[in-house]
Amino acid sequence: MPRIRSIAEVRLELRSRVRQLKKLLALRKRMNRQIAALKGAVSAPAKRGRKARRQLKAVRRRRRGARGKPLVEYIRQVLAGIVKGMQVKDVVGAVKDAGYKSLSKDFYGIVATALRDKKNFKKLARGLYKLAK
Repeated sequence: MPRIRSIAEVRLELRSRVRQLKKLLALRKRMNRQIAALKGAVSAPAKRGRKARRQLKAVRRRRRGARGKPLVEYIRQVLAGIVKGMQVKDVVGAVKDAGYKSLSKDFYGIVATALRDKKNFKKLARGLYKLAK
């Protein structure tokens, strides 16, 4: 038969377990921070007021301004001296060489879309374009 404990003994045991729990929670918190640092995760942002959150959203939405002339102008410049036409991949390389800067991961797709403009460019064959007259 199990031994019956007094209330004082139970309270003492409870205090001991609460202390252990606090230590373990602090250890878990420290380890989670270390894991996040190893993963390269950023710590959670501090809580902000409504106005600060709105300003932060506006900054995130803000787009960078245009740099120089538009992409279509660069493409027209590249295709100006070409009579037989150029493939899209060659146009992409020539536009980059001409000085157009893009951070797009799919710059080929952007150039291909720009080349589909019938008033500026004429499609000769699949993937082959020249300047429209």
